[in-house]
Amino acid sequence: MRQDDVVADLRDRFLGDGFLFPDYADYSFANVPDTILSLFDAPTRRTLPNDVFAGVETDVENVVVVLVDGFGYEQWARDQNKHGFLDRLTEQGTVTPLTSTYPSETSAAITTVSTGTQPVEHCLLGWFQYYEELSQVLLTLPFSTLDGEYAPEKFDGLDGRFLFSPPEQTVYERAHEAGVTPTVVMPKRISRSEHSKLAMAGADVSGYGDLAHMGRLVRKTLESAAGPSYTYAYVPHVDGVSHQHGTKSPEYEKMVSKVTGHIQRELVARLAPEVAAHTLLVVTADHGHLDTDPETNVSLDTIDGLNEHLKRDADGDPIPAVGSGRNLQFHVREGHVESLRELLEAKLDVLTLDRKEYTARGLFGDQEPSAHFEAHAPHLVAVPRDKLVWYDDGELDQIGSHGGLTPDEMLCPFAVCRLSALQ
Repeated sequence: MRQDDVVADLRDRFLGDGFLFPDYADYSFANVPDTILSLFDAPTRRTLPNDVFAGVETDVENVVVVLVDGFGYEQWARDQNKHGFLDRLTEQGTVTPLTSTYPSETSAAITTVSTGTQPVEHCLLGWFQYYEELSQVLLTLPFSTLDGEYAPEKFDGLDGRFLFSPPEQTVYERAHEAGVTPTVVMPKRISRSEHSKLAMAGADVSGYGDLAHMGRLVRKTLESAAGPSYTYAYVPHVDGVSHQHGTKSPEYEKMVSKVTGHIQRELVARLAPEVAAHTLLVVTADHGHLDTDPETNVSLDTIDGLNEHLKRDADGDPIPAVGSGRNLQFHVREGHVESLRELLEAKLDVLTLDRKEYTARGLFGDQEPSAHFEAHAPHLVAVPRDKLVWYDDGELDQIGSHGGLTPDEMLCPFAVCRLSALQ
């Protein structure tokens, strides 16, 4: 069952002029981690509405969450009949749309799924972020400078706690306290990053090489569990292909087929039936994709007068836009916020929100802002309607893009089913 009526409700309550704002109180990706913990009767802060489990029995020993980066709800609804695994999961289980975090970016949402905190709390607000302490823009998840230098090597003493604000306990540490064994299965190349070490503290992290290996690791984790277990598998492959080729390309279709096929073959079909009978499968995503046209994407370098409104770094240079091309965040000179807003709205089709406005809208979350957020939050946010707007450094060649507030980007699936029903 696919709960398209929830899409209509979310549009009625949170869509305005084509921009869909997050529903942090209810149908939010930010509420996924506590929802998983609630299945083990662990203490929680906020969970998804009960109807996300409509028709699915949740009295299980094991929960597996497979997060397919970039595979949004609109893509699921469009493509499910092309892929047997998606069609069967929809038929046997329940698929509910959630709104992503803002920004609808991997850096923000993936931090949320492991920390259980909103962007306003953890303050990882985009792929690019300015750190005044260093007078530097860093690429957040790689934890590197714009020149590609690894930040902890360039700046002695930096660790993940500089990158974002961790909670007192990660989701995995909370799972441990509830008597649940947590495991994270993720690509080997990122499994030991500073972000992963901090955000995934408390979990047994296993790195995989290819998709077949991913499926085998999840299956073996389930079959070897001695008690209640929570396994989280991160799959970035669809996102990567979408950026390069868009979500209507043969390359994209081939990758969705490959990802879903390996989940079906390596995990579902080969899992011991007695384990499958006590396992709940969740398939979700952190965001969707909006296909843009590289021919009409816009370079910020073409906007005359932009730099005169930007705050200066320690060398006196203007701090460039951060966030991403669908999630523009500006650090602005004192007294220049309205002037910059007027310039952007004159040159671009964008929604602009100053700090007071985005705080009132709960854009980055509705919890108390962390000290990290207060220190690093932008003065002005600009969300393009349908284009990628960035500096002309190769980013504008992307087709699939995300980070903004269109329904294509903001709606992500939360699909649940007893794993035995798929065998």
